[in-house]
Amino acid sequence: MKNIEFLTKLGPKGQIVLRKEIRKAMGIRPGGMLRTRLEDKHVVIESFDVKKEIEKIEEIAEKIGKKWPKGLSAVEAIREERR
Repeated sequence: MKNIEFLTKLGPKGQIVLRKEIRKAMGIRPGGMLRTRLEDKHVVIESFDVKKEIEKIEEIAEKIGKKWPKGLSAVEAIREERR
């Protein structure tokens, strides 16, 4: 992705507007999710694909499910493990 830079004004409620060029380059639309974090004195904004994150969680759940004792709740499985 090529580098794009614009000045952006911070609104009275702390909101910023991402310009159309940036939204298009990132593939984000209104209502889309973004991940934000602070690195030193830089704010990093990344696109966040909810479907992809859910797929990752489902893969982990499937792996856990293969090892989880059948018919036990989480509390029961922990009790069994501690015996």
